[in-house]
Amino acid sequence: MKLSVQSFHSTFSRTALLFGAALLLSGCSTYITVTSEPEGARITDPSGTVNYGIAPVSVEYDTSELEGQQGMVPGFKATWVSGATAETENPFIITDLKYGANVLLKRPANAPGLEKDLEFALKRAQQRAKQAAAERDQMQLYLNDSWFWGPRWGWGWGMGVGF
Repeated sequence: MKLSVQSFHSTFSRTALLFGAALLLSGCSTYITVTSEPEGARITDPSGTVNYGIAPVSVEYDTSELEGQQGMVPGFKATWVSGATAETENPFIITDLKYGANVLLKRPANAPGLEKDLEFALKRAQQRAKQAAAERDQMQLYLNDSWFWGPRWGWGWGMGVGF
């Protein structure tokens, strides 16, 4: 099969156009990071029907949809293991669609069961620290592997050994 110069340029132009469109569409998300104090509260929508996970969580929204809704999303509700709850306003308004928002939900001071919530937060923080250490160790192994850096020039070239 023979490719002409014109055919090559046409194919190249189409590929570049598709790649450019993919790059433009890749930045179409707005993130809201929801944290709780103490950490570890379950984050839901105000009705409790949509579960986003255990704080801290990041919730992704389509930016173009948010523009159509003037940045309004359902609020957020935090529920700790003791049963204590805290909520944002509903609807919650995102004022910066480019950079998103950070939401902090604080446990009410007068709610019973604080010790239970603090114990859970401590366990959760310890789990996250162990996970971060394991990820760090795995990355360190990856970066220290001679095959990551490629073959060395000199004695033992191609064997991962060299100067």
